[in-house]
Amino acid sequence: MKKNLNTLAIAIAATASIASISTSTHACSRIIQNTGDLHGISIARSYDWGGSELQSIAHVQVTDTQRETKPVPEYKNAKSWTVKHNTVSFEEVKTFHNTTGEAINTEGLSASMLYMHDSVEFIKDIKDDGTPAVHLSDIVPYIVENYATVDEAMRAFEQGEFQIAYKTGIAGHQHGFHVSIQDKSGDIALLQLNKGGEMVVHRGDVTTDLRVMANSPLQQDHRAYTATFDMNDAENLPGSISSRDRNVRGIYVTSNTDWTPQANADWIDVRGKMKAVFDFGNKVPQDVIDPTNNESYATWETFVYSLETGGITYYNEGYAGQISFNIDDIAGMKQESCADIYQQGRKGGQIVWGSCQ
Repeated sequence: MKKNLNTLAIAIAATASIASISTSTHACSRIIQNTGDLHGISIARSYDWGGSELQSIAHVQVTDTQRETKPVPEYKNAKSWTVKHNTVSFEEVKTFHNTTGEAINTEGLSASMLYMHDSVEFIKDIKDDGTPAVHLSDIVPYIVENYATVDEAMRAFEQGEFQIAYKTGIAGHQHGFHVSIQDKSGDIALLQLNKGGEMVVHRGDVTTDLRVMANSPLQQDHRAYTATFDMNDAENLPGSISSRDRNVRGIYVTSNTDWTPQANADWIDVRGKMKAVFDFGNKVPQDVIDPTNNESYATWETFVYSLETGGITYYNEGYAGQISFNIDDIAGMKQESCADIYQQGRKGGQIVWGSCQ
C-alpha cells in the first residue's frame, strides 16, 4: 500500500506541474544566425520554466530504428516511422514527461518547440482528417529523424504525412506549442496553430524575422509590436522579460551583430559570441517578474550549436556548468544511446553515452 500511495503522490505532483505549464512557460527563446562560411547556420535556444530547475538528457536514435509515437487516442491514426537520420534529442525528464524541445540530425536539420499560449483556445476547432498524428512530446524528434531539409519536411506536412496531436496534449492537459524547423542552408519554417484550428506556416530564412522565436503572441502580432520599435535605436528597446519584449531585443541584436570577424574563427569563439548575442536579448534571470502576467520564470538550460560543423554545447544556467560534443560523435552510433547531460555537466562536463533508462 505504501508503494501505491507513493506512486499516486508522484503522479499527482507530475500532473500538477504539467498543468501549470500554461501559466509558467511564457519563456523559452531561439535565435538563428549565419556566422560565416566556416560554421554557417548556428543556433542558440533555451529551456525556461517558472518552477524548479529543468533537467535534460541527450537521447540518440539511430537509422533503421522502428518508432511509434506516444498514444494519441483523440485521433484516428497514430504515426509510426523508421528513423532515417541519426538524431540527438534533448528531452526534459524532471518536469515535462520526456518531452523534446530541441533535436538535431546528422544532415544539418534541427527543430525547436516552444510554448505558445495564444494557440490554446484554437485546439477545440481542430478537425481530425485521419492524417497520422504525432504526440506533442514526439513531434520534434519525429521531424528531425525523418527529414534532411526544411523543404522536405514541409512537403511531407503539406502532403498529409503527419499532424501535431494538440488535442491529446501532454499528461492529460492541452497546451499550445509552436514548432520551428531550420536547416544548414538557412531556410526556416514556423508552424503555428491559429483561429479556426488552422495550421499557419510562415516560411523564410535567416535574414528574416523568423530567425528569432519566443512565445505569445502569434507571429503576425509579434510583427505588429516589433514594428513600433526602431532597430537602430538601442536606447528605447523594451526591457522586460515578456515574450514580446524578448522577441524585439532578439531582432535588434541579431540585426546589429557583425559575424565578419568570426568568418574563420574556431567554433568555441563562434559559440561564445552566439551565447552572448542570445543572452543580451533572450536569457531570463531568476526572480524577475513578467509584467504581462505577474509571473516569474527563468532560463535553466541553453543549447548552442552549428548545423554546418556540428559543434554542440549544453549550458546549465542554474549551476553555471556546461558540456560539449559534436554531431559527428553520434553519426556512427548503431544503437539507441543516452547521456544525462544535466548530471554530467554538474560533475565536470565530460559526456558519457550509455543505455537509456
